[in-house]
Amino acid sequence: MGTILVLDDDQVILDLLQTVLTDAGHSTVLALAPEAIPADASADLVITDLVPLKAYRREAALAWVASLRRRFAGSPVFVVTAHSLAANEPDRLGADAIITKPFDVEALLAKIDEALS
Repeated sequence: MGTILVLDDDQVILDLLQTVLTDAGHSTVLALAPEAIPADASADLVITDLVPLKAYRREAALAWVASLRRRFAGSPVFVVTAHSLAANEPDRLGADAIITKPFDVEALLAKIDEALS
């Protein structure tokens, strides 16, 4: 199992994902905002909402995912979002997966297992 960074501005989502991921054997690093990510954090996989975006803007979303890819080089990045426009981006904004809220926990775990194998 791996270490998964979860970044979402909704504490309920953070709590849910922490429980689900921990029960599945993963360790988690949680953050409500980009600046709350510990400086020494490392991750085998990143799950992020489009936290910096209150309204969907493609260029800003691309930049956000790219910044996570630079910081956590080599780690898959999953975007979990309620922005319907983001979910329809054919290039997945440079992410390995886009998962729409509300999401199926079992399907998310299957995608995580696939990405980490």
